[in-house]
This record gives sequence, structure tokens and C-alpha cells, in this order.
Amino acid sequence: MKAATVAPGIRCRDHETRKHGLKPDRYFFVRYQAGGKQIEEALGWASEGWTLKRAQEELAKLRSAARTGDGEATLREKRTVAATKRKADQRNAEEAVRRNVTLATYFTESYEPWALATKPKAFGREEMNWRLWIEPNLGDLPIASIGLDQWDHLMKTVVAAGLSERSREYVAGTLRRIVKHARERRVVTEAPPSGRMIGATAPQNNRRLRVLTDNEFHVFLDALKERDIGAWRVTVFAAGTGCRASEAFTLTWGNLDLADGIATFPRTKNGRPRTVPIGSEIRTILAELPAGAPTSPVFLNQVGRPYDMAPTAFRKCADALGLNEGRGPHDRFTFHSLRHMAATRLARVLPLRGMMDTLGWTQPAMALRYSHTSDADRKIAADTLNAALQPAATQKVVPLRKRGGV
Repeated sequence: MKAATVAPGIRCRDHETRKHGLKPDRYFFVRYQAGGKQIEEALGWASEGWTLKRAQEELAKLRSAARTGDGEATLREKRTVAATKRKADQRNAEEAVRRNVTLATYFTESYEPWALATKPKAFGREEMNWRLWIEPNLGDLPIASIGLDQWDHLMKTVVAAGLSERSREYVAGTLRRIVKHARERRVVTEAPPSGRMIGATAPQNNRRLRVLTDNEFHVFLDALKERDIGAWRVTVFAAGTGCRASEAFTLTWGNLDLADGIATFPRTKNGRPRTVPIGSEIRTILAELPAGAPTSPVFLNQVGRPYDMAPTAFRKCADALGLNEGRGPHDRFTFHSLRHMAATRLARVLPLRGMMDTLGWTQPAMALRYSHTSDADRKIAADTLNAALQPAATQKVVPLRKRGGV
């Protein structure tokens, strides 16, 4: 059916079959002058809410805009403006959702899947930093609200917990990578602060210098055993195998073979599994423990949970014995010193390749970094060099030949 004029500037067309109530559904059009041109535009069906009165009101607005220049003069312009506004509102709503997402939600839903897909080996250390330090302190905060105050709070927390400069740098680095990931996806606008800005930098050379004497170490172990038997067990194991702290803390009964005297670390820092021998002293200690399920941790703290950081009793015992009194950062006795001490001892009896295999290093430089020359070796070196400076008791004189053989 052709459109018919039903009022000045208003035309409509009835649907041939579709009804709206008792009458045919009716489609409305408006006709008006704008910019010196005669324009006719469609409004919509009566079933969509259009009536003659509403069509007349819309026509009056269009004519007023065309006359005064205030507002959109055509329906096309109005629809374009409305569509642009809808898109802007949608973007703002999505941005508001992104900006209100908590750090914990972003880590779980966005960062962790990305990290596991792109850098699974490195993510193990990041996950530990997240679980132990970042999530408990900042996880519930909107990621967009994390500023310098929150960074400072995190750093004060890890300092109070006794973390080394290098460990603090690793914790800050993990959070920095999460925030950088969010910024690249426009979830946050501010770049994370530098390590220097928040006091999370470590010296390039963090080589440990401290090695306890056998007597000092046994005194420490005796005191630790009296204070906390669980801390003593995990300390003896770490000292007797040279393993990393994380390897000792995550060791399960399924990774132990006491009959053959070996322990296996399936997940190590460099991503490669490693098997190490365990001596009779450690085997005796482990044999006294009630064996758990294959996936159960071997070493438990005083509340029956696996360790996730160095035992508190370890630090308190070292302080009580004055082992760190007046010592510099690299000269303090820490849980990591146990690995350092093991490497120093092994360097006396194992070749470089043997040290790398036992302690899980892929680079020879690491073996050299952790090992030290013993006092006995230093004395041999000094005596050897000193001998070259001493005059011989008897010296054989060898006459020099003159030029020309005469």
C-alpha cells in the first residue's frame, strides 16, 4: 500500500496483513525542509510505539533544529549521534568494569593464563611471590587504585619479614610485570614505579660470603632442635643435600626413595628435574617420620602446614646465638646460606661437572660463584708462591755461552 498523508508533514503506510490491535500496523514518515532541501525520513511502526501525536512532536523538533541550528536537523544525524553516544557509553562502562577489577581477579583471569602460555618456567617464581606476598597485601584492591602508597606498604612488609634485597627485588618485579601487562591492555593508565623509586633494587653482585665453621653449625643445629624440631629437620635436609629452599619446602613423600637414598626434585628453578643423594644421617631422620601419601609434603611446620618461607625459628635461633650481629647483608647467616655452605664443601671433592649436576646449575659460572677456596688450599697456594722468593740452599751455576760459541 502506498503512503498517504495523515497530517501536515506526516505520512503513513498500513501493513497489508499485520495487525496492531484491531487496526493494521501503520508505518510513519515525516517530510520537512532542512538545508534548503525537501527531506522525507522514516520513523517506525505503530507496533514499535509510534503514534500520530509522537510523529508530530518529532517533526516539530526537527523543524525547530533546522530553523535555529540547535540540535540535529535530520533523523539521520540524530541516529548517528545516538549511535556514537551508545558506543561511548559502552566503552565507558567497560572501562569502569576494567578499572574496578581487583588485582587478584586480574591476576587469575588475565595475567596467569598469559604467563603460563608464554613463560611457564619463569612463572613458578612469580606465582610464589604472588601467593606469599602480593596477594595477601594487595589482592583485594582495584588494580587501577594501586599507587605509590600501596607499593611502599608491600616493600615495608617484605622488609619486616627479613627478605633479602634480591628477594625484595624479585617480589617488586613480579608486581611490576602484572601492572605492565594490565597497562598494555588499557586496564590501568599509569606505568609501575621503578625499583629505585620504591627501594626495591639489589646490588649486581649478591654473592654470599658467609660459611659457618663445623663447630658453629653444630651449635646452631643443637639450639634449633631444642627450639623447633620441624625446623631442625628441614634445615638438616637442606644442609645435607644443598637443595634450594623451595625444593625442600615442596618435597613430597613420592619424591623420596629411602631404600636407595635419593630424593627427586621434579620442579626446580631452571625447569629441569633433579635427583640428589641423601646421606645416612638424613635417611635416619626421615625414617623416623610417619610416611604420608605420595603427594603429601615431607616437612611440616608447627601448625601442620608445608613451609612457604624459611622457618621463623631459624631466624630467631641465628639471632639468639649472635651469628648475624654486626654482619653486613652478604655476610648474614640465612636459610640460603645452607646451600652456599654445601657448595663450598662439595667444591673440595667434586669436579665442576659434578657440582653442577648435584646442585642443579646449568652454567659453570654458578658453581664458581657459590664455591670458595678453603683455608688449606690458600696455605698451599701461599707456600708455593713463597718458595719462589726464597734463595736456594745450593745453586748450580750454569755458565753462559759467549757469542760465537767461544
